[in-house]
Amino acid sequence: MANIEMINEKTSWQNLTERFSIKKINFIIHIFFFLLALFLSRAVMFEAAVPFLLPLWAIVKQRYENEKWTVLIGGLLGAFTLSLGQALILGLQLGLYELITRFKFWKFPTGVSVGLAIFFGQFIWQGIAHLGIPPLIVQLYIYYEVILAFLMTIFVKLFFVQPHRFWAVGWSYERVGAGLVILAMVLTGVQSVVVSYFGLYPFLLHLAICIAAFTGGVPIAAMVATIVGALVGIAKLSFTGMISVYAMTGVVAGLFSGLGRVGVVIGSFIPSIFFFFYDATLPLDTVYFVSIAVVGIVFFALPQSMFTFLHDMIHPKRDEVLLQRQQWLTEHTSEKLESFQNFVLFMKELVFDRFTSTETISEVRKIEPCATCMSCFRYDRCWGESNSMEPLIQDWFVAKSGIKESEQMMAEERIKLKCIKSTKLLEELDHQLYNDKMNGQFYHGKKMIALQLRDLSNHLNKLMEDMKDETLSFKTIEEELEYQLKRAQVHCFQIDVLNNTVGERVVICSFANKNKNHEDQYLLCERIILPILYDVFSEPFQVEKISDQKTPFTHVQIRFRSAVRYEIEYDIYSRAKNSAWVSGDTHAIFHIHPGLVAVMLSDGMGQSREAQRESRRLVRLMRECLSYNMNPETAMHTLHYVMSLNREVDMYATIDFALVDLQKGALWSWKAGSMSTYILRGERLLKVDGAAAPVGFMPVFSIETEKVNLLADDYVVMVSDGVFSSDFDWEEQEKYLVNLLKSRIQNEIPIEAILYDVMEEFGNLYPVDDDCTVIMFSVSHVVPKWAVFSPLSKELS
Repeated sequence: MANIEMINEKTSWQNLTERFSIKKINFIIHIFFFLLALFLSRAVMFEAAVPFLLPLWAIVKQRYENEKWTVLIGGLLGAFTLSLGQALILGLQLGLYELITRFKFWKFPTGVSVGLAIFFGQFIWQGIAHLGIPPLIVQLYIYYEVILAFLMTIFVKLFFVQPHRFWAVGWSYERVGAGLVILAMVLTGVQSVVVSYFGLYPFLLHLAICIAAFTGGVPIAAMVATIVGALVGIAKLSFTGMISVYAMTGVVAGLFSGLGRVGVVIGSFIPSIFFFFYDATLPLDTVYFVSIAVVGIVFFALPQSMFTFLHDMIHPKRDEVLLQRQQWLTEHTSEKLESFQNFVLFMKELVFDRFTSTETISEVRKIEPCATCMSCFRYDRCWGESNSMEPLIQDWFVAKSGIKESEQMMAEERIKLKCIKSTKLLEELDHQLYNDKMNGQFYHGKKMIALQLRDLSNHLNKLMEDMKDETLSFKTIEEELEYQLKRAQVHCFQIDVLNNTVGERVVICSFANKNKNHEDQYLLCERIILPILYDVFSEPFQVEKISDQKTPFTHVQIRFRSAVRYEIEYDIYSRAKNSAWVSGDTHAIFHIHPGLVAVMLSDGMGQSREAQRESRRLVRLMRECLSYNMNPETAMHTLHYVMSLNREVDMYATIDFALVDLQKGALWSWKAGSMSTYILRGERLLKVDGAAAPVGFMPVFSIETEKVNLLADDYVVMVSDGVFSSDFDWEEQEKYLVNLLKSRIQNEIPIEAILYDVMEEFGNLYPVDDDCTVIMFSVSHVVPKWAVFSPLSKELS
């Protein structure tokens, strides 16, 4: 129903704005409420004026604040047309209602407040008029006015919902009935308005019947005519036979609605002509027939767009709404499936296509005597001091890992010339090679595949849950947030999620202005709304702006934005061995989203171009894995196994990977063969160590995640192993480096100059003879510009 209401609201608003500007619409709304208040204040039931203006004032003041003065002026003017005393009574009742609603110790419902104001107002007035307690008959009139006003308050509240939901909310039987009651009371207030041969009362009633017949058919027209006619007839206590005229007019006009407007007009005339000749006691005079003739002319002049709009409201096009829902669901599901498919293709390319198709399988292994050789009488001759058999077997393993059959045949022939049991030896070597390959693939791939399947399962489960929720409930993020606010008793009539990207979310909530100042609004946001936003979006938010809006009615708009509470400043010191051009270290710092920063430091083994290529490839692949939302632990295991497979020589690299959460102030660290990470917090030193081997070094690989909560003004330092020399004690070098960093931080040296100053002084005592890289970054609170005051500023406002 939420989507149907949203579509109907957009359609109605677009149709209105296409024909009128905002100012014209506001002018029409003010005129409508002015006339409504004018005629309701003149309403007469049982030959006595009833205070129906007070219920309208109570509801308009609550929901239509911009129109309350229009209602007040129209109501007082209508009361003056009856008598001066009626205007004074109305003013007294309005004053009493305002006093009752402002009573601090007891808050009454709206209907009860209206009833009390009428009761005390009438008793005070009648007591003054009768110089004492009013007579019993007058008291009875007061009681029935209180009851009628209480019921009218319920009807007005049902019909006049909040302005932004007036056309969007469903037109239930209760709301339609309330509107018809209000229309009947308005008609009782216009019965005396007659200009020459034109009467306003028959004109309005007949026009309402024709419009209902043309847009809703027989049921709607008969309901409107019967209910309104019956209420007006009862209110007048005379001419109740006109109920039959109105009911037949609605039925016949609805029956002729298939012929268009002409059929409706002709059908509405037939019952009146029939009853004119059938019952001479009915008030079907010249004024009546002239008025319904004018109705026919006005009915033809009404725009078709108005009838189309009313027809769509009474008979909504459910099929189109369902088709739009289905189309939206199809597009949304296709987008999710495409994202899932891209993830699967990336995994396939990363694990299989990028490595196994371009590299050969070979390992540098230790050659040991086989069982055939151990049982042979020539064992000492082949494996003794000369050890002539080991090079032949090693050449055979190397040849078997290649693709040239000639080299494999030559290696076998050399073994046959040397060994007298060559056939059995070659069979044993083939079996050993097969077992080594199977075991290597098993141990290298089992954990990687398990982690990949876990991530694939998580993606698939999330996809299926989203599809299930969308299929069953069509629930948007705005509706979920609205539900959570209602549970917390927060009345928010409109929610707009302008941006739903992690770290960049923007949410605007609109609240009715209940005489709350900005301090109260901030208190509401901090204690209630911000925790709800955190639960819904799983990230902190902040209040960006609070603004008072006057159109289309007075309300407060509060703009929330993802809270990035910390900002990061960093510097990098990198140097190749002997000031060469090639370094085996690679680093990268980048934002995954505004609230999350990734820091990577990789050290390839050695100082050659191969070491540089390994470390660069490791950082590049790690960054690519994160771009596909892969779990960091899974990414590191995957990279370890794909780098350990398919190598002719041992090449591996360390990696020090950290994620800095700038929203919550946390540091997650993953290490594979890397050095410790140092966190400098004033005089304290926190260390994050790792025990895992470098990526691609060992067949069995395990990694642990460590989390550290960061505080403002913390300094985090990540280093490669080339910083410390093997010729000196590592603990002394580490202590000396940390002391140098602390001294520069205490002297408030800018972070851009700390590392170069520290490394220059550190190198004077402990020479750096390897590739080295140092990454240093600090986190600090984000401070708005308006919160900083500098007396040295040249521009002061």
